[in-house]
Amino acid sequence: MDKSIISFSKVSKRFGTVTAVDQASFDISQGEFFSLLGPSGCGKTTLLRIVAGFETPTEGEILIDGQPMSATPPNKRPVNMVFQNYAIFPHLDVRGNIAFGMRKSGLSKTDLNKRIDEVLELIKLPGYGSRGSDELSGGQRQRVALARALIKQPKVLLLDEPLGALDKKLREQMQIELRQLQQQLGITFLFVTHDQEEALTMSDRIAVMFEGQIVQIATPQEIYSRPKSKRVASFI
Repeated sequence: MDKSIISFSKVSKRFGTVTAVDQASFDISQGEFFSLLGPSGCGKTTLLRIVAGFETPTEGEILIDGQPMSATPPNKRPVNMVFQNYAIFPHLDVRGNIAFGMRKSGLSKTDLNKRIDEVLELIKLPGYGSRGSDELSGGQRQRVALARALIKQPKVLLLDEPLGALDKKLREQMQIELRQLQQQLGITFLFVTHDQEEALTMSDRIAVMFEGQIVQIATPQEIYSRPKSKRVASFI
C-alpha cells in the first residue's frame, strides 16, 4: 500500500439533529487523485471542509501526513483549497492574485516573482501576469485560482466542484488539464463532485457518498463494473 497522506478515523459531523458525515474511516494515498462523489447534500463538501479546517469534526480525528489535525488551524495545515466560484480578487491583477497567499512566506521579491512565473507556465498562462481579473475568461479565472493554491506547494490540494461553473466544452478541457497537472506535480488531489462522468474520467479512486455515509471506495472501473449496491449502480 502506498504511503497514506490523509487518514479519516471514525469522523462524524453533526449540525444540530442532522448528521452530515457519519463515521467516515478511510485513507487517501500520497499522490492520489481521489474524488468524493455523491448527490447534493450527501456530506462530501463537509468532509472536504473538515480536511481544510473550516469545520471541526463532532467525533473522530483526521490525520494529514501522520499528524492529527484537530488542534491545527486552517492556515497552518499543509493543504490549500480551490473553490467553485474562484474567489479571485477583482482589485488585483493576475500576479497579485497568485501572490496573495505568499505575503508572509519570507521569500525575497526575486524568488517570489520566479515562483509566480513558474506557476503561470504550469497553468498555461505565461504573459498574463498584468491582466486584470475582468479581462479573464471563466477558464482563465479557474486557472488563476489553481495557481494561487499551487504556489504555496501544499501536500494536498482540495477542490470543491471547481469546474461546476464552466460550460461543458471548457469543463471537459479543464478535466484533462487538471489530471495532467496532478500527474505532473505528484500532489494529492481531493476532489468533490456530483458529476459521475467527471469522477470516472479523472480519479484514481472514488468514494461514493449518500446521506453522510461512504458506501463504496474503489477505482472508477470497479465502481462502474462492480457497484456494491443497487443504489450505487443507479447513481453511476
